Amino acid sequence: MRLPKFEYVEPKSIEEACSILSDESSAKILAGGTDLLANMKHRVEVPSVLANIKRISGLDFIRQDNGAIRIGALTPLKRLYKTTLVTEKVPALSSAAASVGSYHHQTMGTLGGNLCQQNRCKYFNQSQWWRSAREPCFKAGGGICHVVNKKEICYSSYCGDMAPILLVMNAKVVLANKGDSREISLQSLFSGDGKTPLDTKKGEILTEIVIPEEALNSFSTYSKFANRESIDFPIVGAAIWSSVQRKEHRVSFTAVDRKPIRARNIESVLKGRDLSEEIVEEVAGLASKEAALVKSSNYAPSYKRRLMEGLLRSTLKEAMRRS
Repeated sequence: MRLPKFEYVEPKSIEEACSILSDESSAKILAGGTDLLANMKHRVEVPSVLANIKRISGLDFIRQDNGAIRIGALTPLKRLYKTTLVTEKVPALSSAAASVGSYHHQTMGTLGGNLCQQNRCKYFNQSQWWRSAREPCFKAGGGICHVVNKKEICYSSYCGDMAPILLVMNAKVVLANKGDSREISLQSLFSGDGKTPLDTKKGEILTEIVIPEEALNSFSTYSKFANRESIDFPIVGAAIWSSVQRKEHRVSFTAVDRKPIRARNIESVLKGRDLSEEIVEEVAGLASKEAALVKSSNYAPSYKRRLMEGLLRSTLKEAMRRS
């Protein structure tokens, strides 16, 4: 499939890239392109302008600053499991990056791009020919969500691999906009709106991801279930962060809702308690209640509920063994 026509530009600075996004309502940022270009070929995203930010310096880095680990948004996923600082300080982030797609996706794809990817749905991520058989869905410019058969709403699912592990680490992100910037929690980046997954201001670009120092001295892990070990998006993914000393445990899921979710109810049940077989079984049954599961993929919500329970159980038991 061929790409649609568009204007291609290479801004030389973040400020210039932000200006392009502000001036052109349908402009898109191009980083690795592993998500955007596929959507453009399917004509579900048809930007008038593509602003390639790969040549902007200062967005590809990994460093430790005052204890926190700071990672540039253009850092390739492959570098996350090839850099000693990451593999030693946050090995769960390395393993999550290694689980993304194929080796080519990891080489081309960036951390910022993986976080900012489009939501997915079996009615949206199809060819133009396939979608022409029915009214366009709300996300693709129509008026109805075919998943729930309701108008002006979108129940597409967020399926990124990197967000869950960063969420449980209480990571923050830096957003730049025309000479200004702001730092927000990663959780605040996601809107929960399937049609517009990111809650950003007009012209804003993600430039940096910050992992706080307090997240580095505890156990964390990411696990996902997919059809194949490579290439596939997760059917369900789960991450945990566990501190034995603080008796605090954080849980996150991906591919189960319109945004990556923190399992707050499970976290409140686990707070102040040591992990045990009994406690793991108690909270495993709560996993599926954390998400608004609908059939946005080829997998039934009941199947995903079992996967959520199984992944939570296995990750918590791994935390028990490590502690």
